[in-house]
Amino acid sequence: MSVPISTQISEDVMTSSKKGEHDPAARKFTEEEMATHRIHREACEAKKQMYVDPSSGYKVFTEYAHLQRGKCCGNACRHCPYGQVNVKDPAMKKQFNSLFYV
Repeated sequence: MSVPISTQISEDVMTSSKKGEHDPAARKFTEEEMATHRIHREACEAKKQMYVDPSSGYKVFTEYAHLQRGKCCGNACRHCPYGQVNVKDPAMKKQFNSLFYV
């Protein structure tokens, strides 16, 4: 079984944060982004399909749920592991902040 992308990213974020404050690759994340990332990671580790977004209260599909689906649904999901390849409207595509799409 492969390591979930969110786990790989967590390790990358921790590694990049050790690079130093003057390194442009060491992007700082807001408390809200880190909380979302932590909640999502915990939900994936527990093999949950969704979690409640701490800022909006909306239910959000986890990366685990998308991997179970097997392909991009085209809805510009926050944790799409497929790079949002089936999102038809370019204006709907989100930017990846190295933790999730925003």
